[in-house]
Amino acid sequence: MKKFFAVIASFILLLSFLPLVSHAKASSSKEGRYSVLFNKSAIPSTFEQQIKSLGGEVTYTVPEIGFAEVKVPSKAFGKLKGISGVSTANPSIKWNLPKAHKIKASNVNPTNTALWDKQWDIQRITHNGESYKLGTGSHDVVVGIVDTGIDRNHPDLVKNLMPGSENFVPAGGYQGTEPYENGDPNAFDDLHGHGSHVAGSIAANGAMLGVAPDVGIRSYRVFGTSSAETSWIIAAMVAAANDGVDVISMSLGGFDVKGQIFYVDPETGKKENLGNEVADFNAYKRAVDYATSKGSLVVVAAGNESLNATNKKSVMDYINLELAEYGLYAVGAGFEVPGTIPGVVTVSATGPKDVLANYSNYGPGFIDIAAVGGDARMYDQYEAEGRLDEYISERLFEQEFNLSTSQDGGYYWSIGTSMAAPKVSAVAALLIDKHGKMTPKKLEGLLYKTAVDQVKGTDKKNFGNGHLNAYRALR
Repeated sequence: MKKFFAVIASFILLLSFLPLVSHAKASSSKEGRYSVLFNKSAIPSTFEQQIKSLGGEVTYTVPEIGFAEVKVPSKAFGKLKGISGVSTANPSIKWNLPKAHKIKASNVNPTNTALWDKQWDIQRITHNGESYKLGTGSHDVVVGIVDTGIDRNHPDLVKNLMPGSENFVPAGGYQGTEPYENGDPNAFDDLHGHGSHVAGSIAANGAMLGVAPDVGIRSYRVFGTSSAETSWIIAAMVAAANDGVDVISMSLGGFDVKGQIFYVDPETGKKENLGNEVADFNAYKRAVDYATSKGSLVVVAAGNESLNATNKKSVMDYINLELAEYGLYAVGAGFEVPGTIPGVVTVSATGPKDVLANYSNYGPGFIDIAAVGGDARMYDQYEAEGRLDEYISERLFEQEFNLSTSQDGGYYWSIGTSMAAPKVSAVAALLIDKHGKMTPKKLEGLLYKTAVDQVKGTDKKNFGNGHLNAYRALR
């Protein structure tokens, strides 16, 4: 990530990107954590006892889709697949928080200063606010935000925050490394900022405005300040669907491998096959199917690796570059998850003038729709030229970054497909508010037909069905 060297009295400037998947070195420790998927969408009553017999414990379960996370001695990994009813098992995937660098600020007082003139991204999607004359949403429609939580007291968010937000981070946080995490389901306060920023893009209504400033939102926290397990994210998806949310917005993503993961001991050179990640991949698929069956449309970010996600060689080269740090390498096919899961709406990011953001993933058949998420072209140029101080002092980030709400009652600037996906979620909510409840499949079709500036030919690999347009959706 880039480093910021200047400090100014302005907003918080945050360059954030989606979590990347890395893998615990399961074979380098005495015990490991593993994902287990059962043949059926249920967990046998004898499973916990069987895990105890292997010298381990069950750490998290999602019974609705037959998925569990366990901690067992590494030597017992091979025995997991032999447990009755188990379909697949693999070392648990670690989902990392977005890396972020912030510049604190204080020259805007939200109590008396409107921020609309700084919201070029929302202006683009709402046709300079014209869509607000046609519809702003209502609390009859709810968007569930699976993310880092939310600032429950933010003046721009509180009026649209519906009852029922929940925390899915267990006591101790990621593998016991976060002692401040108490596992309280009501502890959904945002400790990072990412989730609050996403929420503002959807439904802020105050000093700044979201795309749907009167729609209901609910937070499902799956990150603290560290990392997350697949099981937490999937549990949140299932809970949101059970709560009846109309849209599930997920500004997170990573990569799974359908193939084999290997660990090479740096001292002995011994190679160990750790299995594959099919359990996690299939668990996401079940979770999406479950949410869809309950009537929730799942909207996800495409990721920020500048990759053609349909080019398997490029994806595998990227995955192995990331795995090398952990003494691991993969053989097989890599998939961006949950973006490649059937049934989700996958969103790429654009910058000013509707160009594909220089970080956004893309690919024919992978991207469904594009939305403004900000760009870093100018930032990268100034940083490469050693003129980053000038970029900051001249506030050039306002021309390419997106402004939204923070976790501390304020605001910050950010870019990423994380910033694009929630805007699509907001327009989907507006369509429901206008046309009434409908199946996720019908809503998805309506979104692509009425809520975009359409594109043709090779542009589809970058923008799918087109550029998000709330005004067009409602007129």
